[in-house]
Amino acid sequence: MSAPYFTLPEFDYVKPSSLEEALKILEENLGEAKVYNGGIGILGFMKERMLEAKILVDIKGIKELKKVEYVPGKGLYVGATVTANELLEWLEANPEVKEKYRALYEATENLADAILRNRATLVGNILEGLPYVDGPGPALIFEAELHAVSLKGERWVPVEGAVLGPGMTVIEPNEIVTEILYKEPPEGAKSGYIKFAHGSEYGLVNVAALVANPNNPEKRIVRIAITSATPLPYRARSAEEVFKKPGKFSDLIDEAVKKIQEEAEFMDEPHASAEYRRYLTGILVTKLLIKLARG
Repeated sequence: MSAPYFTLPEFDYVKPSSLEEALKILEENLGEAKVYNGGIGILGFMKERMLEAKILVDIKGIKELKKVEYVPGKGLYVGATVTANELLEWLEANPEVKEKYRALYEATENLADAILRNRATLVGNILEGLPYVDGPGPALIFEAELHAVSLKGERWVPVEGAVLGPGMTVIEPNEIVTEILYKEPPEGAKSGYIKFAHGSEYGLVNVAALVANPNNPEKRIVRIAITSATPLPYRARSAEEVFKKPGKFSDLIDEAVKKIQEEAEFMDEPHASAEYRRYLTGILVTKLLIKLARG
């Protein structure tokens, strides 16, 4: 008998050409129709029987979902069907925007491999809900929001708190995420991303961070996000608060790291223990913050 992982259950496949048509299918088949984008996550979940779908609604034929646009003062809009490689190409062609969103570029560059990046999308990567994916970290430090649309209306959903677990999010069954907005970073901010993968596609610890005005305590802004080490994307807000205190930036790093190590829930599984992830997180956060503060 074949192992479930190698088999797909039967399902119907539809490829609407308009957003309205896709939304109608979801509304008329509530709970039974699922959005199919890059397909990497959902097909894996279906093979493992973690998710059931009688209809897959392929949204790649909807033209307005394939866009990348930077709007000064608002941020970077990335359409739901834009692949990782397409985003990398766009950022490389727009170096000033690439520098503003350096952490996003570095995380996307580290996402899976070159072949999978031809299919994987940033929106899909985030909504997959797996701890190990690269999309959520930059989304947290750029305080990104997802534009969710249904026949009943639309809403902007913060990425922070949107993921509830593997294949589980706050997006409703009748909604389609059309784009993600990475908000305009603070003036002069530097950002970066570190992935400790140890020879694997998946990181044991991923750290995204943003630093602005490190030498001015009154204007200093620090944002830190941890993924892969924790079951859900983790915005280290208590650690960020440490940098609002007076004092040299470098003198506050140890206190901030200690708060992360004490407050975050670190995963304990065959690839790495919780204690090892806690230790690695401290090293990587320290390394990245020092690098960003030096500019």
